[in-house]
Amino acid sequence: MSNRATGGHTDAAVSRADAAPLLRRTAFGGSAEEIDALIGKTRRECVEIVMGFDGNSSVPEGPDVGDLPWEVDRENQWRVHDLILEWWVDRMAGLLSPSTVPPDPPSEAAGLPIYERLAFFWHDHFACGQHKVQDIEAMWDQLRLFRRMALGNFATLLKAVAIHPAMLVALDNQHNTVRNPQENFAREVMELYTCGVGHFSEADVVSMAAAWTGHNTIGFSLGDTHWNSTYAYRDDDHDNSEKTLFGITARWNGIAQHPRERDAIDELVFGSRQHATAERITTLMFRFFANLEPDQTTISELANVFKQSGMEISALVRAILLHDDFWNQSSRWALVKNPLDFVVSVIRRTGLPASSLELRHPMMQMGMVPLDPPSVAGWGQGEAWLSTASAWGRGSFALNLNGRVELEQQFSGLQHMSAGAAVDQIFAFFGIDEPSTETRVRLQQWFDEAYESHRWSIASQAPIVGSLIAEFQVY
Repeated sequence: MSNRATGGHTDAAVSRADAAPLLRRTAFGGSAEEIDALIGKTRRECVEIVMGFDGNSSVPEGPDVGDLPWEVDRENQWRVHDLILEWWVDRMAGLLSPSTVPPDPPSEAAGLPIYERLAFFWHDHFACGQHKVQDIEAMWDQLRLFRRMALGNFATLLKAVAIHPAMLVALDNQHNTVRNPQENFAREVMELYTCGVGHFSEADVVSMAAAWTGHNTIGFSLGDTHWNSTYAYRDDDHDNSEKTLFGITARWNGIAQHPRERDAIDELVFGSRQHATAERITTLMFRFFANLEPDQTTISELANVFKQSGMEISALVRAILLHDDFWNQSSRWALVKNPLDFVVSVIRRTGLPASSLELRHPMMQMGMVPLDPPSVAGWGQGEAWLSTASAWGRGSFALNLNGRVELEQQFSGLQHMSAGAAVDQIFAFFGIDEPSTETRVRLQQWFDEAYESHRWSIASQAPIVGSLIAEFQVY
């Protein structure tokens, strides 16, 4: 195996130009102090810092934020959804990046930005929506699961997701019985969550659906007024006959309940479909952290690391972050911020509370409302966020920054500066350390025009202009 898969230059000293993109990808950008704390360290040391533990330590469980902190009833679920959105954005924006690795990592990790990054990755990968689930407590609990298991074993995560109330309802496995088989989850667990298209047949879908019969929910019990989505396995509703899946005839069960049964998830993750699953998850994870157009050789190398680790997510993430392709110039500024990243970046830079910005409507305009993905395939990436509609939504959101006294105070002296100095202050405020010449010229033109005709408006317009700079839309 090429040493590129574990980082060909892991001992290379990190510069400011290296540290800034690492924190943009694994956190939500770094302050000048957070970036400075990494300068001069090796790539390996920096990766251990952002992950919170070194490669020789046991993987800590991700942080658990606890039960839903708001009272919920059937009528106010939409409002609680809004509160979760605001809470999550504030959490993402407020978590600080560490500067050192604890010598003895705890069994449960502290709140590090990378766990929130990965919680969103898994939310996008296992896309369930409140519009279908209609149970905001289950949606909150699923996010807790993603955070806790973000860097654990992929098979363990997949099994937990498969029988979680949110997934059971979202893909209808709550109604999948031997008498009335339901194929929705069976198809997506292969097509979207593991091996991908081309690695299963329609006959496999039928067999996979039969394997998942009986993995249902409690449903209605005596005295219940609403459906109870708590997981319940019913052996009487399971197809206990032999089934042929991936050419293997056995007593298949989605998650084996008896020694005589063969486990379908174990087959997808460790068995005949392991290579396809490893390559698919590796590709998605690499596109999320590094570059939308990965080299196939790189994916093969990283997928082998993933397999050799026993499909440990932490090993895959570490290998990606150490890989030369992650650090290459071609990967910098190669990703477009999705609307959530954009909103978090704005709040992180301005310090405004999410609750003051009425997030749901502008995020709907931009095309992304967390906990309500557009389909079971989640959201798009890259150019999907360069549409006219998305740009209009970002502009509308940026207008919310107008007239904020606390921001005007930040820029109160701008109109007394030269155009160059004023533009540098805007760049510094929004953490833009590598602006293009074109961007600089355009901002100086804006400043000159405003200075001549409406100088009084510069302080209030600066945060709007800064948040819409092209370099602030990518990372």
